[in-house]
Amino acid sequence: MKEIKLSDHFTCSKLLLFAMPTIGMIMISITYDVVDGYFVSNYIGKTAFSAVNIIYPFQLLLSMVGYMFGSGGSALIAAELGDGNQQNARLYFTAIIKTAAAIGVVLAVVGVLLLRPVAVMIGATPEILEYGLPYGRTLFLFLPIMILGYTFQSILITAEKPKLGLYISLGNLFSNALLDWLFVAIFKWGMVGAAVATGIGACLNGLVPLIYFARPNSSPLHFCKGSVRLKPLLKACGNGASEMVNDMSTSLIFVLYNYQLLRMLGEDGVAAYGVTVFVEGIFAAVFYGLAMQATSIVGYHFGAKNYPELKSLLKNGIILNIAFGILMFVLAQVSAPLISRIYVGYDETVYRLSIHAMRMYALAFLLQGFNEYASAYFTGLNNGLVSGILAFTRTFLIQTVMILVLPLFLGTDGLWLAQAATEVFAAVIAIVFFITRKREYCGS
Repeated sequence: MKEIKLSDHFTCSKLLLFAMPTIGMIMISITYDVVDGYFVSNYIGKTAFSAVNIIYPFQLLLSMVGYMFGSGGSALIAAELGDGNQQNARLYFTAIIKTAAAIGVVLAVVGVLLLRPVAVMIGATPEILEYGLPYGRTLFLFLPIMILGYTFQSILITAEKPKLGLYISLGNLFSNALLDWLFVAIFKWGMVGAAVATGIGACLNGLVPLIYFARPNSSPLHFCKGSVRLKPLLKACGNGASEMVNDMSTSLIFVLYNYQLLRMLGEDGVAAYGVTVFVEGIFAAVFYGLAMQATSIVGYHFGAKNYPELKSLLKNGIILNIAFGILMFVLAQVSAPLISRIYVGYDETVYRLSIHAMRMYALAFLLQGFNEYASAYFTGLNNGLVSGILAFTRTFLIQTVMILVLPLFLGTDGLWLAQAATEVFAAVIAIVFFITRKREYCGS
C-alpha cells in the first residue's frame, strides 16, 4: 500500500487509515493506566485503587505541558513543511524538544514537593495518603521523559511516522504489563512497584524517538543546529496551549469529581469513577487519534492554502467522529458488566455502582468526538485563541457548573450525566465558531 502523506487528499477512509496507528498508540497508552489499575485494585485493594485515582490527576496536570509542545509545535512544523520551508521546520522541531525536556525537569521537582499538600487539599484521607504518596513520588521521577513522550506523540504524525509511535506504544504496553505482574503480583512491591512499571514503560515513548530523530532518517525532520525566531515559537506554544488547557482542565475535573464523590459516596464512588474513567479513555481513543492527526494534516494544508482540502477535512472528520460516537455508546452499554466485573468484581456494591455509572456516562460519547475534533481543527488553523476557548469552556467551565449543579437536582446521577450535558453545550459553541470563522478554512 502506498504510504499516506500529509499532502494527500483525505477521504473518510484515508483519514481513518492514516489515524489508525495514532488511535492504536493512544489506546495502548491509556491501557498502561488500565493495567496499573487492574493490578492495584486486585492485588493491593480498593483503597489503593482510590489512591491512584486521587493522585493521577495531579501527575496528569503537570505532564500535559507535553501536549502543548506537541500539538502547537506540530501545527507550526506542519505549516512550515506545507509552505516548503523544511529547514525552518527542523529548527523549530529541535527547539521544541529541548524546551520540553528542560521544563519537564522543573515540573518533576514541583510535583514531588507539592504532592502531599495537593492530595490533602482535594480530600485524601490518611489511608489514601499511605498508598498515594509512594506511588506519586515515584512516578514524578519519570516525569521529564513522560513529557517528551507526549510531545513526540503529535510530532511523529507530522513527521509522517505514526506507525513508529504505534510500535513504541506496543513495546510499552508489554513491558508495563510484564513489570506490573512482576513488581506488584510477584515481588509484592506495592504502589512503588506499580509506579516503577509505568515509569520504565514511559521511557520507551520518550527515548526511542529521541534516538530516531538524532540520526539520519527517512522523515522530513531531524535535530539540527541553528537559532530560531522566538516569536513563532511562542505562538506555537500559545496555539498548543488549547490542547494543554483541555487536558489540564480534565485533570482538575478529576479532582472535582473525586471531591464530590468522596462527599456523596465515599471510597466506593471514587473506585466506580476510576473504572469509568479508565474505560472512557480506551473507548475515546478514536476521538483523540482523529483529533491529533487533524492538527498536522490541517496545519499542512493551511500552510499550503489548500482551502478545498480544509473544507473536506472538516466534513469528513465530523462524519467519522459522529459515527464512532454512536458505536462507542452502544459498546459501553453492552460491555459495562464485564468491565466492572474485571476491575471490582470482588465488591458487589462497587460493581453495581460502576455499571450504572458507566452506562450513564457513555451518553457523552455521542458528541465527544465532534468537540475534540473542533478544537484540534482550529489548532491546525493556527488559531490558538478559538481552540483555547473551545477547550477551556468545554473541559473546565461548563463541566464545573454541571458537576456542581446537576447533583442538586439529580443526586449522584447528576455526576454521571455531567459529562454528557457538557458535550451538548460545547457542541453548540463549536458550531457557532465554525459558522463565524468560516473564512479561515474557506478562504473567502
